[in-house]
Amino acid sequence: MSEPRRSPDREHLLAAVERVRGVAAAHAEASERLRTLAPAVVDALRSSGLLAMAAPRALGGAESDPLTQLEVFEAMARADASAGWSLMISALLAALAGGTLPDEGARQVFAGPFPTFAGLQVPSGLARRVPGGYVLEGRWAFGSGVRHARWVFTCAVVAPEGGAPPAGPPELLSLAVPIEQVVLEDTWDVAGLRGTGSDHYRIEGALVPEALTCPFPGAPRRRGGALYAIPLIAQLAAGHVGFALGVGRRALDEIAAVAPRRIKAWPQLALGSHAAFHMDLGRAEAKLAAARAYAFDTLGRMWDRARAGETLSIEDWTAIRLVQTYVTDVAAEVAGFAYRAGGGGALYAASPLQRCFRDLHAATQHIAATDDAYEFAGRARLGIAELHPMLAPRPAAGGDQARQAG
Repeated sequence: MSEPRRSPDREHLLAAVERVRGVAAAHAEASERLRTLAPAVVDALRSSGLLAMAAPRALGGAESDPLTQLEVFEAMARADASAGWSLMISALLAALAGGTLPDEGARQVFAGPFPTFAGLQVPSGLARRVPGGYVLEGRWAFGSGVRHARWVFTCAVVAPEGGAPPAGPPELLSLAVPIEQVVLEDTWDVAGLRGTGSDHYRIEGALVPEALTCPFPGAPRRRGGALYAIPLIAQLAAGHVGFALGVGRRALDEIAAVAPRRIKAWPQLALGSHAAFHMDLGRAEAKLAAARAYAFDTLGRMWDRARAGETLSIEDWTAIRLVQTYVTDVAAEVAGFAYRAGGGGALYAASPLQRCFRDLHAATQHIAATDDAYEFAGRARLGIAELHPMLAPRPAAGGDQARQAG
């Protein structure tokens, strides 16, 4: 295998989280009120180097492996869910754009200080071909971090030539658009992940040069190692899993701190002295630890196959989809236990317990954690599942670009 299993930057990246976590935790309530990350948290993330953790080394990134990514996203989300989510979105979009944009576009996007990214990789817009590029129109939801992003990396359907309906599936593109060409809408008034600023955004006739585009979802790898050869869903898996594990762990941290001082009304005894609570807490610890071990096993096997240059099987894709949904479900269940055990005090906005509960249940609504992953797994087990385009292998890029390893 041509690459180490674990990134040499692992300890450095985890140390960077330790430097940021205090700032993120101290400003968590401010981020909630602002409905986007507080400026101090954005500044801390920018100066930490964490935003570059998943991008190719050739563009100034750390090119960290999926297991290291999982640990870093987990640690950041444990400090503050909104900061963890925002880091995940920007870092993974940097990986997608950095691994797949043409050389000229990558040089433009990654020039200067390492960029921040936002953008929904769902084809909600229309790209019309013009000489040298595309004119992009559309409106997208869930632009996490868009209020502090320098670039929006988003997705659109290519308008058929001459207005004729396409003969086959529509052509899809990912496009990098500078934030100056993006219209932000103040729509993020929601139950969970309030501090992520996941507003709608519009693009109204922006001219996007060809060099700032690549096919979606199967853009060929243009630089970097095995990390950028795996399909889209697999490339994003560590982020969603790490986020869920981190917030679930924070919920257990908080209920363990509350239990000795929360006096239950009827027996007038501290929650921490109840045997029933001890049993429930032990079960929650086991569930979260088991989900974490499952995540490391699944992503580790996927990464080993990718490092060996092997094509991932339908069983691999089933496992990658399952682990994202299952770990999110388990973490939401654990947060629900912690919230209920916290009693009336957990209702208040100042309580991290209610934030963990809301934030994890918001994460269960994400497309990466939907229940149809279980249906897909059942169909695969019966031999009747078809490979989705977002799980399909990436094609090889032409020339020497595909062999660039930074």
